[in-house]
Amino acid sequence: MSTTLGTQFIPVALQSFSISSNSITSASTSSQDRLQYHKAVLESVGITSLSSLGTLNLSGNLIPQAGLTKPDPNLAATTTQAYFQSAYKVTNTATTPVLQPVGGQATILKATPLPSRTVTAASVPGITTQINVDTAYWVATEINLQDNTTVVLKQPQRYLILIAEKITVGQNVTFTWERPSKSSPAKLGKPGTPPQVSTSTTLVGITGTNGKHGDKGGRGPDGNSAPELELWVLDMIGRPAFDLRGQDGTTGGSGQDGGNGGQGGKGKPAQLDWSGFCKSGAGAGGNGGTGGNAGPGGDGGNGGYGGKLSFYAPQNVINQYLQGFYITVDGGRGGAGGQPGYPGSGGPGGPVGNSLKANFGAVCGPGPRTAGSRGPDGAYSGQGASGYDGGKLPEPISMRSIDPDDFRRKLLEPAIFEATPAYAYAAETVTLKGKRFTKSDVVLIDGSPVPTNVYSDTSLQFSAPFIRGGQHTLQVKQADGTLSNKASLYIKPKVDSAQQDNKENEHMRVKPGQKVTLIGSGFSENAIVRINDHDMPDVTLLSPTQLEFTLIRPSTIEENPSGEHAVARVILSDGTPSNTLNLVLDTFHMLVIGDSVSWGQGLPEHEKHYSLVGNAVKARNGNIGYYTQVLAHSGATIGVDDHTNTPAVDGEVPVSYPTILQQCDLFVGEQSEVDLIIMDGGINDVNMRTVLNPFINDDLSTLHRTHFLKNSKTLFTKVATTFPNAKVIVTGYYPPVSEHSDLSAVEVLLVALGIATEGLPGGVVAGFLTEHHLQIIHARSLQLATESKLFLQQAVDETNAALTGEKRFFFADPNIGVEHSALTNDPYLFGINLDMSPQDFIAADRLASCTEAGCTGIDFEICKRASMGHPNNKGAIAYANAIYPFL
Repeated sequence: MSTTLGTQFIPVALQSFSISSNSITSASTSSQDRLQYHKAVLESVGITSLSSLGTLNLSGNLIPQAGLTKPDPNLAATTTQAYFQSAYKVTNTATTPVLQPVGGQATILKATPLPSRTVTAASVPGITTQINVDTAYWVATEINLQDNTTVVLKQPQRYLILIAEKITVGQNVTFTWERPSKSSPAKLGKPGTPPQVSTSTTLVGITGTNGKHGDKGGRGPDGNSAPELELWVLDMIGRPAFDLRGQDGTTGGSGQDGGNGGQGGKGKPAQLDWSGFCKSGAGAGGNGGTGGNAGPGGDGGNGGYGGKLSFYAPQNVINQYLQGFYITVDGGRGGAGGQPGYPGSGGPGGPVGNSLKANFGAVCGPGPRTAGSRGPDGAYSGQGASGYDGGKLPEPISMRSIDPDDFRRKLLEPAIFEATPAYAYAAETVTLKGKRFTKSDVVLIDGSPVPTNVYSDTSLQFSAPFIRGGQHTLQVKQADGTLSNKASLYIKPKVDSAQQDNKENEHMRVKPGQKVTLIGSGFSENAIVRINDHDMPDVTLLSPTQLEFTLIRPSTIEENPSGEHAVARVILSDGTPSNTLNLVLDTFHMLVIGDSVSWGQGLPEHEKHYSLVGNAVKARNGNIGYYTQVLAHSGATIGVDDHTNTPAVDGEVPVSYPTILQQCDLFVGEQSEVDLIIMDGGINDVNMRTVLNPFINDDLSTLHRTHFLKNSKTLFTKVATTFPNAKVIVTGYYPPVSEHSDLSAVEVLLVALGIATEGLPGGVVAGFLTEHHLQIIHARSLQLATESKLFLQQAVDETNAALTGEKRFFFADPNIGVEHSALTNDPYLFGINLDMSPQDFIAADRLASCTEAGCTGIDFEICKRASMGHPNNKGAIAYANAIYPFL
């Protein structure tokens, strides 16, 4: 066999293939499917019977052409010629027939192109998927292959199918194929020699640059696989030879030669001193560089696979072949490895440095130093590895026994040519075009009947059923059980609507974090639900019309508080997409009202407890888009019977207005769409300066009852009626200072609050608090925490009792104990430094807001330090943790 273009072919011995009776199989379901398929192909070009076609007489060198060739009086007049090479032809000059190389001119047979929409069957091997590209049919009543006929399959033809009632084969008839010309990869040119290195600055010369190693030769091209032949015949005389041996792999390319080493550097020139005597003799030349190693040869190409012969005939015809016939279906030999390149030569040594004439005729020369030595040559390399021999296809030679009557009868069965549309939605009307349909015919889809309307013997219709999406097999079944060939119908996925909690809505509004069911058709296992460009989790096929998944809000979505618009589609496992369905994703609306604690005094936005709660809502509800409106601000009072109305200022500035009751009326948006309200209130009505003042005797219990119970109930009633669908979480308070707080810092705190004025606005006079004062402060702080919790819980309970329906108000106690009060070792509250500077990180921004709001005097001093006594980041986490259970 050939390895490269131009190489002489050698004879190939044919294998005498003996067939045992055990290797012959009767017609199987696959054989029946195959015959039905061929029948459909023939009928697509108008052939319904072999008996009337006549004889196809063939001789000489022939090249099949893609399409269908049949007897034609003008066949010879319409043929063209082409050259071929690298094929084989059987010869009987020896005792055993052998294949001899052959090439020359051949006749290209006229062929009728096959329709581009030839119907295929799901059970037919991959050969049929290329029917219009590389498959040739020869069809006739009789095919007569005269003596010395050579049939040469030439690229791109890979399949030849002969169908006839009788085939007559003369002497020395060969089916062979042209091996495409392949060449070994070209050898790379020798690398260039590096330039000579520079002159040394010492008496030792510089060694030359090493030559570049040669690259490995290119891998030889693989051999092509041999073609496949299929014969369907009722009677056959003679035995053709079959050359279905795979093409040999091509020899690998030669390795690249190694590059020569560079020349050693020239020695350092001699030097004279200032008086003209020899200071330094000439230096030695550098040795030459080492030559580059030879490149190894390239690996040989792999041999191509052997071809395949499938023979379908009656038992008596097959029996004629029991004594054997000649064929080769072996794989091609692997190509030889390429030869290695030649190693590079070592570079020449560099010359000694230049000598100089010194005083009194002396020569300042190199002395014992000499020119450099020639560098060593590069190393030799090895030949490339041989390619692997090609293999054999499974069952490369097969004999199938067929029944002559069944063979003829198949041509009278109903035939499907085309399904339109071949890709359909459930409930869409599908039309089958074909032949020999009858009024009682029924369409089968995967073996199950569907209602069918037959309009003529060439056309029928049915409605695509609501079955799983993807590829399905079609057949037409007649009343006597006769089946047509198989065709394909693809059911496309379609999305009609979406529902949640078994409820559909015309706006397709769904809530993230929950199960959603898509309603449609053509759904299947392993389908993907994609919202925008995100694939959803937990996809479950409930039926071909229902697909369930967990909705996760995609990050690539345009924000819209009233509902975020997204696009849903279903993608089947083979990548087929459905139509798109527009969805509206529910959003979450949170309102924050109250005083400085709800506002998050002194904290950056992302550390405030309502931000932490919002992130938790988002995480628990499928990344739902949440929108927060914050109306709380520092200094806000509840404002019962207070109708003062002043413009709002920055939330960090302690002012009473808008009151919390007024905040309810300042909400912008649909009040009924608010999902969650986080609120507090009452501390500014009680007044922290009153709570922490040890010098007055105000009754805190009365104040607490009035504001945390009575006025809070009034506020809660307002909130309940204004926001009828919201869950309301009321947060409590804490002891601002305790016995664990630092004494000196407490004194500074009182000064900063304006309770004690010593030192304001200058330095603080320490030691004005006695132990008795501290005990009063501690007691009043604890009383605030205890009684506010008691009365707020009571106000929440009484508000819920007055409401109809489910409980909507909840009390969240942050449980900030005395060990975490301000100025303790582990504070959950901001305190104040001994130099009266605030401890929060947004004090500079707040100072600007205080100035802009027009604060003066003691109000300005308090505003600057307004974070004192408020939850720090640890305190905000405590508040968030208290709220989470009620979400």
